[in-house]
Amino acid sequence: MKQLLTSKKGITLLALCITLLLGITIGTIISDGVLSAQEETPVELLQIQGEGSPLLLGESASLGEGFARVANTVEPAVVNISTTAIIRTSGGQGGGGQGDFQEFFGDDFWQRFFGPMAPQPQERKATSLGTGVIVDSEGYVLTNYHVVAPPVSRRDTSRIADKIEVKLHTGETYVARVIGGDPESDLGVLKINTPKPLPFAKVGDTSKMQVGDWVLAIGNPFGVGQTVTSGIVSATGRVVAGSTSFGDYIQTDAAINPGNSGGPLVNMRGEVIGINTFIFTRSGGSVGIGFAIPSSVFINSYNQIVTKGKIERGWLGVQMNTYDLTKTMGDFFGVNGDDPDGIKDGDGVLITELIDEKGEPATTGPAYLAGMRPEDVIVKFGDREVESAFDLRVVVANTPPSKQVPVVVVRKGAVETLTVTLAERTLERNERGQNEGLSFEERHEEEREKEIGLEFETLSRRDAESLNLDLSGGVLIREVAPGSLADEAGLTAPQVITHLNGNPVTTAQELFDSISTLASGQGVVLRVVWQTPQSRQLSIAYTSFVKP
Repeated sequence: MKQLLTSKKGITLLALCITLLLGITIGTIISDGVLSAQEETPVELLQIQGEGSPLLLGESASLGEGFARVANTVEPAVVNISTTAIIRTSGGQGGGGQGDFQEFFGDDFWQRFFGPMAPQPQERKATSLGTGVIVDSEGYVLTNYHVVAPPVSRRDTSRIADKIEVKLHTGETYVARVIGGDPESDLGVLKINTPKPLPFAKVGDTSKMQVGDWVLAIGNPFGVGQTVTSGIVSATGRVVAGSTSFGDYIQTDAAINPGNSGGPLVNMRGEVIGINTFIFTRSGGSVGIGFAIPSSVFINSYNQIVTKGKIERGWLGVQMNTYDLTKTMGDFFGVNGDDPDGIKDGDGVLITELIDEKGEPATTGPAYLAGMRPEDVIVKFGDREVESAFDLRVVVANTPPSKQVPVVVVRKGAVETLTVTLAERTLERNERGQNEGLSFEERHEEEREKEIGLEFETLSRRDAESLNLDLSGGVLIREVAPGSLADEAGLTAPQVITHLNGNPVTTAQELFDSISTLASGQGVVLRVVWQTPQSRQLSIAYTSFVKP
């Protein structure tokens, strides 16, 4: 060894080893420095109420493994959502043919002999399907607002459905309660109560997502059942005309169809990076242009709904220029230049006026108090570069009120950093408050206690023969009120009730007396029979409800 070290060859080898060791050490130091320089402000995380660990792969699945590993991991947290809304309308004049009579003789003649006839209220059920994803073991489900508050007609405004059911991956079905929602970003939060903690999905960070990344969309298209489709992230930060105000959408070519709304868009680790919301289509089906709300938007809304029960949006108090900055305008306002930090790169939002929330000129808004003035160009808000009016509107709206945010502006070529304390945006809330049905809180307060909603009579021999039922007694269901307890129990006309809590019932009075004597909160188990028209065979089933 000594001879090797003292020889020319040994000295050369030793020098090479020392050089290599120094290179590794320097490389490590440089790498650590780069890592430190690239550290970003931690993104906001979804606030989890329950315990347990989310469904998540330890590392991103490779294409060689296919998509099965991702799908198998996430699918237990994806649910199907079905809603029923009761549409109450004022019908025409009552039955009995008076419509035709009035057409010939007129209203005056009718009212002179028969008196005024009040319009008869009519009810119908409107149903819809959607998807959701469990994001908390306590049973919190994230979906779209339009899934839980579907528009029932072109004239009607959206309102919370009368009945919302959530079907788990295991097939179990639960009635869901609406915790809250955000119509502006089209997000709704549901809660289901289950006897044990539920598997839930991990919400990912969209700031790490890139165009071209593989993604999976999971949902219930056209009600056929849980379906997985694959694609890539086609674009990010999409502004879609006519959509909600604060979307900032992810565009994907993963197939999304009616019924997928509210379902998760997941990356190759199984993290939820978006909530599938709508598509561009002329046929009604997928053409490869779908849009999802990114987690950077829905995390803020979800956390506020769960912790505060409402959405609070930031408000800056500026009037933005209608037109984008041109090169000529950039030269004039001093935002063009070769700036290594990307501050003066020709982009930004020109402030034309400082206003109050009604849009009137004012010196009381957050922007004015922070030192902003007309003809300032906002180029950065917090950590986000501002390139357009949409960028500024989204980042301000998704920042909680009262938060202090550094804002970089260019004023006649000079770069200044101001600190603004955002106020709360109340304009949309005030407008919604004037429109009954768009507020979760108002809808909840007005919700009436459900009734049994069952009209029935003693089964006659004639009815039994017409229904081809060989029964000596029973109670014939004549009508079931939409949205009632009987409707939720699945009762329909002309089924026949034969037993209540194991005891036979032969007359309508027996059924009425039996239910009347039960205390509120007691269970009612009914045995019903009917004949299937197709097979002409007798069907027997049991169902139940709890007496109100």
